[in-house]
Amino acid sequence: MDTMIDTAGSIIMAGLVMLAVLKMNAALSDAGSDTNVSVITQSNITAIANTITYDFYKIGYRASPAILLADSNAIVFRADLEQDGHPDTVHYWVSAPLSGSGLNPNMRILYRSVNNGTPTGATLGQTYFNLQYFDSTGARLNISGADTTNLSILARIKSIRVAVSVESPNKLMSDSTYAGAYWEEYISPKNLRTLM
Repeated sequence: MDTMIDTAGSIIMAGLVMLAVLKMNAALSDAGSDTNVSVITQSNITAIANTITYDFYKIGYRASPAILLADSNAIVFRADLEQDGHPDTVHYWVSAPLSGSGLNPNMRILYRSVNNGTPTGATLGQTYFNLQYFDSTGARLNISGADTTNLSILARIKSIRVAVSVESPNKLMSDSTYAGAYWEEYISPKNLRTLM
């Protein structure tokens, strides 16, 4: 009888140990998955920031007028990106939220088009894209409506504040939130400072 009780106790203890190991393994797996999602989110914001800064610092390079449209979530500017003596027209804009995709309902696509070519854009988890414009004194220019294409007003732009937020497409396993990253930079293209 004692042997049977010892055997049953051993089986129960082994089951509890096995259950604890499985639960710990699941927690480690979730933590690893969340870490991967966070790393991917950070990589996405870095890729977006690199592309934007590369283009925006060239605004007005061998091109006048430099800015053709300035809105809070879109910009069209000119720059000789390829340094071939022919100014390129670059257009950035953001889509409406991608609701209904089964993924993060706040995600948008940030599009980029050069010389009215096929727009390129990727679902890198952008949830926010905002542009603000500043004059030579650092004062914010409130550009809206018809002013977004008024060349005399656009010529006053000397720097641009770019803000981008990225979230993961799926919720984290640990707390059911989205991994996020935020990037903001004031860009003062040298060619805008020299244009009057």
